[in-house]
Amino acid sequence: MTAFQAIRSALGLAAMLGAGVVHADYTVERVVTGLNQPTFMTQAPGDYNHLFIVERTDNGNTLGRISSYDQLTKTRSTFLDLSGTVVSDGGLLSMTFHPDYQTNGLFYTVSNVNGTNGLDEWQVTGGTPQLQRRLYEYQNLQNVFHTLNQAQFRPGGDNDELFVTGGDGGTQANSGAFNPSLIEDPNSPFGKLLKFDLTGDFSTPAGGASHPDVDLVAMGLRNPYRTSFDRQTGDFYIGDVGFNAVEEVDFIPGSHFDNPSASVLNFGWTDREGTIATIANNAGGPGSPGDINPVFEYAHNSGIELDHASALNGGSITGGYVYRGPVTELQGRYFFADFTSQVIYSGVFDTSTSVGDYDGDNFTDLQRHDIDFENLVEGGAALQNITSFGEDNAGNLYIVKFGNSFFPAGGEGEIFRISVTPEDALELIVDRDTGAITLLNSSASATAIQSVAISSAFGSLSPSEITPIAGTYDFNGDQSVDDNDAWTLSSSTSFLLSESTSGDAGQLAAVSELAYSSAGGWLRSPVEDLTATVVLGDGTLVDAQISYVGNGGVAFENGDLDFDGDIDRADFVLLAGHLHSDLSGMSGAQAYAGGDLNGDGVSDYFDFQAFKATYVALHGVEAFAMLIGVPEPGSGLLLAIGGAVALTTKGRLRRSL
Repeated sequence: MTAFQAIRSALGLAAMLGAGVVHADYTVERVVTGLNQPTFMTQAPGDYNHLFIVERTDNGNTLGRISSYDQLTKTRSTFLDLSGTVVSDGGLLSMTFHPDYQTNGLFYTVSNVNGTNGLDEWQVTGGTPQLQRRLYEYQNLQNVFHTLNQAQFRPGGDNDELFVTGGDGGTQANSGAFNPSLIEDPNSPFGKLLKFDLTGDFSTPAGGASHPDVDLVAMGLRNPYRTSFDRQTGDFYIGDVGFNAVEEVDFIPGSHFDNPSASVLNFGWTDREGTIATIANNAGGPGSPGDINPVFEYAHNSGIELDHASALNGGSITGGYVYRGPVTELQGRYFFADFTSQVIYSGVFDTSTSVGDYDGDNFTDLQRHDIDFENLVEGGAALQNITSFGEDNAGNLYIVKFGNSFFPAGGEGEIFRISVTPEDALELIVDRDTGAITLLNSSASATAIQSVAISSAFGSLSPSEITPIAGTYDFNGDQSVDDNDAWTLSSSTSFLLSESTSGDAGQLAAVSELAYSSAGGWLRSPVEDLTATVVLGDGTLVDAQISYVGNGGVAFENGDLDFDGDIDRADFVLLAGHLHSDLSGMSGAQAYAGGDLNGDGVSDYFDFQAFKATYVALHGVEAFAMLIGVPEPGSGLLLAIGGAVALTTKGRLRRSL
């Protein structure tokens, strides 16, 4: 076996060993600390660096603030300050950015101030948010619970449609002041999912679906505190907080939103909690025909009887998201928490399930995560009092911790993120078709780096086509990787590109690409042996993942000298034209381009034999006979090959004597 064949064999074995691997290592990072009762976090479209965090209150219940957290500098600044205007326990509850935020500057906030629920539209003008209009306003029935909850846009939907959820108004179902007819009234704001047409006239804020630019999507909800669209499918998940007995997850398929004639959905509150009759003095019943069952439910305690075994017990569900981030093993799992029992779970729902088969027990492979997550956090963590989950633009999942108690002191709030480990986050992508080389940081946070070394034992790098950090992306360049230090290029050959900084680490921005070569940086050949070693800011040495793309997802065949995916006459002509070429001083990749198909450092008859073996295996003996018998290149080529046989044989005999 030649050296070339040994490399190809090793590459094939590695590919086979990796084919069945589905596990992706991940960690849980403590991203932000010192928060004042955080209730929500998100990212703005097009901004992969900053996290926007909604804080509800401080010790004096006078804070309503959205903080912007810079992941590169690890600093916080105030994006929107409502301090002194949000003065009740309700506070600032959630926010969402318009999908076209980068061009129109619009975002939306949900709040409750002294019992008044408000949905407001803001626009960033000159770097400062300015209130544009109040879209929605109504008074809670009692106290500041079960208020207006959340506003959000549907992925892949109409960017002028804003979906808003609200609770049943705050009275308890066993209270004499409770009025269940308001939840069933399609024009009241209580217990509803509404759709707002943002192109409409809201000079007078809407108070419910009676507004001409507001449509009722669903009702019969108690307190849908946290809801989410699946960013991949457009399906809608509702975490509805229960009363005396049951916590539930309701589901609306994405196809329902695409149907302009879709009927209004009813999830059954106040007659029901989940799949059972409400346990209360002034409400309860079997539910009405057409009410939709939850796809998952669990009981408050062992004394509550469901039609199925309760997989867990709790008292206040915090709805989450279907995971669509970079961790393979978590893909498609719906995450949720229970604020009371301090647990985090995930389950899988088959979205093809017919609505008539929803029975509160449709989740499969239910898994508890909080204990494992706490152990993964550096220094440990107490993942308790979870008020929300969050997503960033890359689909990474975040966990929002309110604090250490039901009404925590200021500064106890934290944000955690489920992240791929650094060596999984760094990936060197090589394009077979163009030779482009790109270093990708797929992590949701910036990665600090001190040095990078890209190597190839086969000599597959083209230094003239590679753009290093040194002088380009460092202090002497555009400063996108390192804004205060110049990097030094210590090696730039076909075998090794190595560079580093002598100062503090540079930064690969979150979910970003560093173009080492737009084309030609990798010398094309059948050998794919690039490696990339990165020293992180803390001195840790990691090997980046290597991904080759292009050519239909497969490596080039030995003999495909024009790299068009076929071994044909054109390759034979190239081989013939390179016979007896001077390959001295060339790397393996350079020599291959010169016709060295067997890796022995010369271009001769034995390379012709290697080509013949491959061609015959693909096309047959007769096809090869026709190939070498064609008029062009014809007899001249055959004479060259014959001469090559004689010269090579003499040379080898001479060396053996």
